[in-house]
Amino acid sequence: MSTSSSGTTTERIYLDYAATAPMRRDVWEAMTAELGSSYNPVSAHAFGRRAHRCLETARERIAGALECDRNDIYFTGGGTPSNNLAILGFVRAQEARNARVLVSSIEHSAILEAARRAAREGAEVHTLPVRGCGTVDLEALEARLAETDAPTLVSVMWANNEVGTVQPVEEIAALSHRHGALFHTDAVQAVGKIDVSLQRLPADLLTATAHKLGGPGGIGLLLCREETRLEPLTYGGGHERKLWPGTPNPVAACGFAEAFARAVDERERESARWMELRETLAARVREEIPRARIHAANAERRLPSLLSVGIPGCDPGALLVTLDLEGIAVSAGSACGSGSMRGSAVLEAMGVAAGESYATVRFSFGPATTSEEIDRAGDVLVRAATRLAGALA
Repeated sequence: MSTSSSGTTTERIYLDYAATAPMRRDVWEAMTAELGSSYNPVSAHAFGRRAHRCLETARERIAGALECDRNDIYFTGGGTPSNNLAILGFVRAQEARNARVLVSSIEHSAILEAARRAAREGAEVHTLPVRGCGTVDLEALEARLAETDAPTLVSVMWANNEVGTVQPVEEIAALSHRHGALFHTDAVQAVGKIDVSLQRLPADLLTATAHKLGGPGGIGLLLCREETRLEPLTYGGGHERKLWPGTPNPVAACGFAEAFARAVDERERESARWMELRETLAARVREEIPRARIHAANAERRLPSLLSVGIPGCDPGALLVTLDLEGIAVSAGSACGSGSMRGSAVLEAMGVAAGESYATVRFSFGPATTSEEIDRAGDVLVRAATRLAGALA
């Protein structure tokens, strides 16, 4: 419950699914049913064998949803560890000084920071520009790929976590492979929102995580094709075929598989519903906040479940606090300093112009989001933006 500025008490509305999705009841029930499997899955006794079956069943289910070989799925500690393993594992397998890494300028910090670390270890790292809608400049990518035949990894996220732009990953993968490079995609935001099939996309490496799907926190995966060589980041055990040592969590893997399967099964129906909600809210923003911008509105494809709104002349911190006090849980999409857009590398890379003050609000939807919630979020946003932007005019 939340008490609004008018003094009335209202139900809180959660519209920050791109940050994390609350655990689904069916996921919780699936995990509860497997509590008897919370043993070490590499132990040879009956308890260990049960845990092993639970872990491998989860791996099989996820591989089926992704349409890939089960042996290519490696469980990790989450999306950030998987991204680090993809980037640094590749670089270290090439002994760093021989490796090149190409990343887009709008990647998640887990990629950008890993790439910076790779550069410190001696790898050649290049950041690829994006167009105003947020898609990678394919000409710039091809030019970089043609520069050398050194071992190269291209890493471009499937769907952007801040503005929702969906990249032409099939073209990027084909271009990378044509030049002998490997292709990695961070699919954390894409899974369950758009069609993510590894029959259609021949990615060499792919990242996903459970908590974006209504699964448990602390578990993710890295898809790594059999022929792709990575150096592990940690050592000391044979778990996950030595690529991610440490005792696995079979119960969390079960929850991950349940959330993954549910999200994929419901995707087509939910995507159509989310798109309707997104466009309803976007239309209202355009009509009632004339100065507002819809980020990546001109992109060929965007996530159906995400709407990023920019409001010039509005203090970002004040707007987010106002929305929260009114019971609307959203985020900026990236930590931005009050009074500027500095901190959002995505908006900066896209060339979003801003004056002294620019507020960004990211609305992201999930299975529980209703049209009534979108209507109330629109009411609050319009009222807050009008007041705050007017105060700064």
